[in-house]
Amino acid sequence: MNTLVLLLLLWSSGAPGATGPAAAGNGVSVALWRLRPLGLDAATAERLEQLLRAELGRLPGLRLQAAEQTSTYLSGPRWDRLRQCPGDTTCLCGVARAAKVDKLITGVIGALGDDYTLDLKLVDAAGCREERRINEALSGQQDLLIGAMRAALYKLVAPRLYVGSIMLEVAASGAEVLVDGRPVGRTPLAGPITSLRPGGHKITIKKEGTSSFEEVVPVRFQQVTRVKVDLVRSTLVGISYEREGGRQQAPAGSTELTRPAPAPPSPALKIAAWTSLGLAVAGATAGALCGWRAQVAEDEIEQAVQEGTLGPAHQAVIDRGRRWALGTNISWGVAAGAAVLGTVMFILDSLSRSEATSPAVSLGGPAGVVGLGFAF
Repeated sequence: MNTLVLLLLLWSSGAPGATGPAAAGNGVSVALWRLRPLGLDAATAERLEQLLRAELGRLPGLRLQAAEQTSTYLSGPRWDRLRQCPGDTTCLCGVARAAKVDKLITGVIGALGDDYTLDLKLVDAAGCREERRINEALSGQQDLLIGAMRAALYKLVAPRLYVGSIMLEVAASGAEVLVDGRPVGRTPLAGPITSLRPGGHKITIKKEGTSSFEEVVPVRFQQVTRVKVDLVRSTLVGISYEREGGRQQAPAGSTELTRPAPAPPSPALKIAAWTSLGLAVAGATAGALCGWRAQVAEDEIEQAVQEGTLGPAHQAVIDRGRRWALGTNISWGVAAGAAVLGTVMFILDSLSRSEATSPAVSLGGPAGVVGLGFAF
């Protein structure tokens, strides 16, 4: 597995190992014992265990016992039965005590296609109990494997440190900020909002005289989610990510897509809508006038019938009444059509203005991941 070899070399060239500060301290002692491979060849399983040990050695407050030291403590006929431990909690507690550590990590590491699975449990020697267990799928991709393994180990050994943070950038000052309904201060905030579990968190920003802003923002493990908000428009302008403790800017390899100021919507639709409504009013007025003139002609014919004077001389009146009646129908038809068209144009104009002010969201990933921008 050349990829794993490369990963291990990359890690060892720039990251502290089990002999670094974390291992040399006076933290909780822990041993990684008997990782059983499932669907893996021995060489791949050994390299994955080396990666696990490397990441365990970096966890704060832990003192990882070297594999050779664990084997030495468990050697000899005295511990024959413990070395045959089937994996129940009672015998694992015995293994931890024999190895002279506070905690013991054991479990299965397996292959899942091109990816891997970790099924690990943490046993507390003092209380003789299974303290925690994880079952994680890890990406086999070179740029994701170490980060996924680190996150899994934090969940297992130090879940309170399995957190990320949010940095808000809001131009307006004095706005109240809430995270998941909990007040955290007013803008400008003194620093990032810390100790947030990875996943979605609802950000609410309120200020008198402006519309409230609400958005669910994704938080990543050991990363700062930088969120830019335009409170005047109540829109999310952009999101990017950076490593915790890094400089206050988007990291190299992360693409932050910010939304340019929206172009003002064209007034053509609104002008056409008002023109159509004006035509509807004119049509309705013309229809009413034509209807009145048709009614006058009809009254004249009825009067001639009642008086018995209806004759060829009234044909012109009849023809005139028919023309006015036709004009009435045409005018009312035009008015109705123009009214419908104007209403549709008003709706389209409203939708175009809403779209012009919709946020374009950027999701800047970790190094090597391209941001994604979209409007909704």
